[in-house]
Amino acid sequence: MSDDNDSGGIIGTIISVLILAAIWPYLLALLGIYIANMVVLAMLTWIAENWILTISFIAGILAIYCIFKYKLISKAWKYVFAKAQPNAIEVRLNDLPGSTERKFIPSTNLYCYWCTKKLGIKAWEKDSKYYCQSCQEKLQKPNVPSHSR
Repeated sequence: MSDDNDSGGIIGTIISVLILAAIWPYLLALLGIYIANMVVLAMLTWIAENWILTISFIAGILAIYCIFKYKLISKAWKYVFAKAQPNAIEVRLNDLPGSTERKFIPSTNLYCYWCTKKLGIKAWEKDSKYYCQSCQEKLQKPNVPSHSR
């Protein structure tokens, strides 16, 4: 009778278990690399078959990234509101009637040269003297001598 069970006894079993325990992490790493390789190949195959969809998806992600990175939404609203603002009309003050006589009055604490009223918005300057509106009108009227009989 021949015994085909040549396992090496208990010491052979212990050595086999120790060898398996020593190489077990490497076997798992190799299995993980193999599975990752299969997944990457499946992804590349799908991308090759659906390249238009892939490019569209990548362009969408890139567009969303740029919108938030460069704050394009707020810049677009600022641009729209800037274009919606009415344009300023340029007016030259020399074209207005009577603008040559009137000058800018630097302070509101000035008083009329004749009547000593405090000057407001309608103040006039003549020969470095400031006048109120009523005194300015009196200055502009010519003195017409009255005819006495």
